[in-house]
Amino acid sequence: MGAAEGAGTVAGVAAPAWFDELALPAEGPPWLSMGLARGDDAGWLTVDERRDEELAERHRLLAERHDEVFAALPGTEAAGAETLALVSEWLAEHRPDLASIAPPGGLHPLEAAGRLVQEDLCLMVERGGRYHLDAACLCFPSHWRLADKLGHRAADIHGPVPHYADELAEKVDRYLARLRPGVIGVRRNWTVHDSPALFAPDRPTTTPIGVVDVPTALWLRSERQTLRRLPGSGAVLFTIRVQQAPFAALAERPAVAARLAARIEAQPPELTEMNGLAAHRDQVVGWLGLVAGPT
Repeated sequence: MGAAEGAGTVAGVAAPAWFDELALPAEGPPWLSMGLARGDDAGWLTVDERRDEELAERHRLLAERHDEVFAALPGTEAAGAETLALVSEWLAEHRPDLASIAPPGGLHPLEAAGRLVQEDLCLMVERGGRYHLDAACLCFPSHWRLADKLGHRAADIHGPVPHYADELAEKVDRYLARLRPGVIGVRRNWTVHDSPALFAPDRPTTTPIGVVDVPTALWLRSERQTLRRLPGSGAVLFTIRVQQAPFAALAERPAVAARLAARIEAQPPELTEMNGLAAHRDQVVGWLGLVAGPT
């Protein structure tokens, strides 16, 4: 029996390509970084085999839980219209094969745009020299609620993130202020969830699980985020594409499993809690060590 089998890994769970894009440095401080790469227009948005399923879920949430997943302050209509035009033009140019269903009339244009793509869409608007979250179509939140963040500055939105104020706040503010139209910044983050539900505003359970349960009970969740300035309104459009896989899939990427284990072992406990791992930290590290094999 191999190490992965002994760890309770479920056979046949494919590892997604984005596993190899995860930045998992095991040195610090600093423990946080923007980790931005330069993207291009063709790769700005993502379309994959989950499109129909995810768009159906977005439409369901917008119908049944609208005020939890969409909000916009007055004055964001022009930026929303820019976003809708940008999204529509991108789909027409890069994925003309996709069937396009016109959103219902009378919607805020940002919501109309959010019904067309797998990404969540957020508008950051400059006021008083700082950028504020003034509108969002946020159907797939990862441990936060839109109502708690709407209208707040970037620094306040990330206030609960350990080390953010010291290691990232000023860098993020400078980046947003200097971002030029036509430039697309791309980054990834990661968290651990105890459910594959895409709408996940609540923190995970604090009940520990066993090592053998790790591959099927926990999900590695990543947000592929992009930032670009809208040339007309000057707002910054922040897109969030949630991608996730059960931990079992890491058995196909031993090197990624090893890097993730090293990161979890090295980082401060408060970051482990933020990642959703506080209750299962030792079990996850142990399982990752088994599937990573000898170093």
